[in-house]
Amino acid sequence: MKQLALLLALVFLIIAVLYWTGHFYPAGIHAKHGIVSVILALLCLVWYRFQSATPAR
Repeated sequence: MKQLALLLALVFLIIAVLYWTGHFYPAGIHAKHGIVSVILALLCLVWYRFQSATPAR
């Protein structure tokens, strides 16, 4: 699951860059979509962090 979290974070960051540079159809810069993609990437990194924590006993 840790690898999935990192992979999704990377994918969402790439999507954010593509939105901000205007490479998605329909053409144009969509700042809100890029911000949402960055937020999703950060949430995936939080998910990764929780997966790597040692379980409480």
